[in-house]
Amino acid sequence: MNILKLFTACVAAAALAACAANKNTEADDDIPRLPERDPIIQIEADKNAKLLDQTEAEMAESLKLPDITYKFDSIRPPDYSYEFLDKLANVLNAHPSMKLIIEGNTDIVGDKDYNYWLGASRASAMKSYLVSRGVLADRIRIHSYGSDRPLTLDTSKEGRLTNRRVHFVLTKREWNSVY
Repeated sequence: MNILKLFTACVAAAALAACAANKNTEADDDIPRLPERDPIIQIEADKNAKLLDQTEAEMAESLKLPDITYKFDSIRPPDYSYEFLDKLANVLNAHPSMKLIIEGNTDIVGDKDYNYWLGASRASAMKSYLVSRGVLADRIRIHSYGSDRPLTLDTSKEGRLTNRRVHFVLTKREWNSVY
């Protein structure tokens, strides 16, 4: 009799375990998962490529500028950015009412204080280059967000590169306006 009770208990436990396993599998299928590669990486790359090809007139009209991505732990503007920065300097010099905000961003590698410094240094390097091209320094503001404003949560090499960027905001607003 004890063997029958033990056998019945084992069968019941196995049946419950099977049901629980099936239920968890079904529940796991309902959990949204990030794709293997975040689509924002390609979207941002395509957007930046298109914005890099703008003429000076298109920049001045659209007020939309590309993000410049950086190599890991670098504050030196990447080689490909100089042609864009020259066009941007020409736009700013031709339109004295325009102002520029340069926002430095980093990936998640490194501590918070270092990433704020790195973001500010990247933005400062861009500002220095524009000033060397005749743009008045008081028309440019810089801000560092460090790793606080990622475009993607993808921690792959491409995802981290997407987040290591300088973002430009071209505006006609007065500095005393709210941003």
